[in-house]
Amino acid sequence: MKKKFLLLSKVFSLIIFYTLILIAAVFFTMSFLIKGEEMPAPDLMGKSLLEAYKIASQTGVYLKKITVNYDKNFKPATIINQGPLPGARIKEKSIVTIYVTSGLVEVVVPDLTNYQVKEAEKILEENDLRKQYVSYIEADNMPGDMVISQSLPAGAKVGRGSGIDLLVNRGRRGKSYIMPDVISRRVAKVLIMFEQWGFKVAQITEVFYPDTEPGFIINQHPLPGHKINSKNLISVEVSQ
Repeated sequence: MKKKFLLLSKVFSLIIFYTLILIAAVFFTMSFLIKGEEMPAPDLMGKSLLEAYKIASQTGVYLKKITVNYDKNFKPATIINQGPLPGARIKEKSIVTIYVTSGLVEVVVPDLTNYQVKEAEKILEENDLRKQYVSYIEADNMPGDMVISQSLPAGAKVGRGSGIDLLVNRGRRGKSYIMPDVISRRVAKVLIMFEQWGFKVAQITEVFYPDTEPGFIINQHPLPGHKINSKNLISVEVSQ
């Protein structure tokens, strides 16, 4: 009976011994796996998704992607933030969360009416849009160079970089005249006549013309009979 008890005691002791060894082995193995080697988190800021996945495969980290709203300061599908931040100490095979701009790029069309053309161009640029075609009308009841209509209504959603057509008031219409025939007339008298009409002769060119006294007009632009107003440029050639 005593021998049987000693045998059972030895067996029980061996069981406890090997159990403790097994527990210790599992503990040290798990500790090693959990601890791993530390490394700096890779810098993925401003990178495209393709670049980020390439860096992740090289550095041994995993990426978790979160899509955020479009940001005009970044291209679509670009990483604008990450966690942990670049350089932070992380373990191998850690998960790095990346925040990626949406590929759906839409902007809201602003109201451009009652703005000068230059101001409208600036507003379009600030909203990632562009001026496309410009048409003009002449209206007496509005200031000149002002946008009075646009091809897409304010508040509409369009793709970034879309073009907007503008209808612009050219300004108050001036009086119109029929261009007279001033050839063979003295240039001094013609200049006075145009000045009284509110016109300005933009260019006077002196040329040699045989058998003609100096100071007489020998050619003109626009030609006689053309309709002109104060915005037309008039040029004449005068005999030397």
